[in-house]
Amino acid sequence: MPRITEPTVAEHRAKQRAAILRAAEDLALERGGAAVTVASVAGRTGLARPSVYAYFSSAEDILATLVVDGFERWHRTLQETTRETDSPEDLVRLYFAAAATSAAQGNHRLAAALAGVRLPEAVRASLMRGHQDTARPLLDAARSLGVPDDRDEQVGALLMALVNHCIARVEAGHDAAREADLAAVMAVGGIQRLAHGPR
Repeated sequence: MPRITEPTVAEHRAKQRAAILRAAEDLALERGGAAVTVASVAGRTGLARPSVYAYFSSAEDILATLVVDGFERWHRTLQETTRETDSPEDLVRLYFAAAATSAAQGNHRLAAALAGVRLPEAVRASLMRGHQDTARPLLDAARSLGVPDDRDEQVGALLMALVNHCIARVEAGHDAAREADLAAVMAVGGIQRLAHGPR
């Protein structure tokens, strides 16, 4: 029977699973998603391959879990940052602050590293719904600020492009607070100009 290194079997399993995911994430960030195999993860953690299979059915299962976990971290950061405000202007500013903070913590680098990885259809569908859910507060704020209904799709795409650019700038080493502030100023100003200016 495998040696248990934690007070309970449940704690031992949780620690082992976390170690596998941490090793897989490190490999993906260092060498890309294709470098994540059961053998490479086992080698990085010091576990035998059968031990890795006790937690995940395949390398694809590990990668899918990484993607979902990373997205959930971003979703939690966004909810925690924006939950206290009812002001649409403040929500836009806090949204960009959350994106920049999340980027500074490295939560978005994994998505780029795994961009070319084929994920199960159910995982891709779940992520699509998650992206829509996390984008919705920003679009709702734009509507509250007066963006016309017939511009919803275009405005949403432009706002998310600005979010992604802010994230990329932070990941490139620029100051998170400054990037968030500038992006939010541009977003709020653009929304207000569209809402109240000529169409």
